[in-house]
Formats: sequence, C-alpha cells, structure tokens
Amino acid sequence: MSQTIIRSYLKAIKEQFLRIISIVNIVLFLSKLLTKRYVRCVCVVTLIAGIFCHNFSMSDTHAEPAGAVAPEITVSQESRTPGKDAIDHFNLGVDHQKRGDAIKAIEEYENVLTLDPDNAEAHNNLGAIYKEQGNLDKALEHYQFVMTSNPGMDEVHNNLGVIYYLRGDHEKAVKEYQKALELNPDNLMCLVNLGLVYKAQGMGLKTIETLETILTIEPFQAEAHYNLAILYEELGHLEAAIQHYTRFVQNAGQGYPELAERVAGHIEDLKVSSFEVVRKKEISVFPGGNQAY
Repeated sequence: MSQTIIRSYLKAIKEQFLRIISIVNIVLFLSKLLTKRYVRCVCVVTLIAGIFCHNFSMSDTHAEPAGAVAPEITVSQESRTPGKDAIDHFNLGVDHQKRGDAIKAIEEYENVLTLDPDNAEAHNNLGAIYKEQGNLDKALEHYQFVMTSNPGMDEVHNNLGVIYYLRGDHEKAVKEYQKALELNPDNLMCLVNLGLVYKAQGMGLKTIETLETILTIEPFQAEAHYNLAILYEELGHLEAAIQHYTRFVQNAGQGYPELAERVAGHIEDLKVSSFEVVRKKEISVFPGGNQAY
C-alpha cells in the first residue's frame, strides 16, 4: 500500500477521533449545566449512542460479490503512474468506488485521465464501473485502450474476457482468459471465470478440471468450491456436491453470508436426497431378498 493511502487512512482516523472528542466536550459542558442526576444519565447514554452510530455510519458496506455465480472484474487498487495530483484523484476514485458511489468515482477517474490520459489503472476501473452499470460498450472501450497500451497487464485480459462473456462471445472470452493466465498462472479469479465459460459451453468435465486446478493452488477458494458443488449436483454426484458445498460454507467468511446460509439449508436437503439414492441402490442389489436399511 502506498504512503499516500496510509496517510489518507491516518487522516481519516484523526478526523474521527477529533469528532468524538468534540462530542465528549459538548456533552460534559451540558451536563455541568444540569443538576438532575437522571438528566446526566440521559446525556451519557446519548453520548454513547452518538459515538456508536457515528462509527457504524463510517463503516464500509459490501455488496455480495458475484464471483460464485458470475464472472468477476479485477479493480486496480493503486496507480503505478507517477504524479501526486493524479495519484490523489485515483485514490479518491478507489475510495468512492468501494463505497458504491459510481458518479463520484467516475468524476475522480476522469480527473486522473485529464492529468494523465494513458493511466491504465484509471481506465481499468472506469471499465469496471461501466460493466456494473451494464454499459458493456463503454467498458469494452476502456479495456481495449488499456490492452493496447499495456498488453502485459493480466488484469485487463481477465476483464476483457468478462465483457466478451457477458456479450455472449465465449470464444473471445476464453482467448482473453488464457492470455491472462499466460501472464499470471496464479490468477485465481481468471481461472474461476474460465471455468464459468466452459460451463456455459456445456463442457462440464473441462469446467471441473479448471476448478480443481484452482483448489490445488488455493484449497480454501470459496467460489471454486461453490461452482464445483453446482456441477457435481447437476451430474448427480451428490456426495461430492455436499462436500464442496460444505467447504464453501466453511470458507465463505463475511463475503457471502446470505448465500452461505441458503447453501447450509440446501446441504441438509441434499443429504436426504443422497440417503434415498443410496438406499434405492442398496435395495436394487438384492431384488426380492432382504431389504437393506
């Protein structure tokens, strides 16, 4: 993380601390003017509630990622281009983008491009925003610009693959994902996205092979476990599906709370179905004989 980002975090912490001190001073001043004990208690409770609400409102909100059910875009976190003003605008853009304020993020990234028209990271992140807005043509325009100026940037090949996938051009998507993996074989997000293309093409075994490759690199990759579970369930391999659904729930963390809860319920349903399948197989082994329990 760059020194600029660290300074930004320290500045934010300092500002929040000063706000809390101001609230404390105001409440203490008011409490001195009040003589009734219960009123002072109310002031103290108000102070605590105010601090809690302030801290809560400052927390980042995170939307559920789409990696488990859709291809995922890579967002640049740091500008590699020198120039203090450009870097400051870029960092503000990243901050707004994380908070979900697309309008302000676009404004800051456009400020970066005014100062540095070839800034690959700003173009990349603008592409990500336009993709989320459903403006695939605009996203494609920014990603193609980055690819032309920075062909060795594996993130942009991944992102181009996502756009082609969403446009239904699976062949181009596969080519871009493969280029990204040539540049960075450990790009797990790109491997997940490649697996999704294979699945869309009906290449179930190829998808499984790709997702299993991910787990050899990162055994706790939640998206890979989730998508493998779906594939195994579709193929009728319920025990394998249960295993990977369980691994997904164990590794979902805070990223997929609602999905993990639904999957946990689905696992119980699959266990019942799996038991019935096994029971029928056991019964069929001994036709007309003793039933297996």
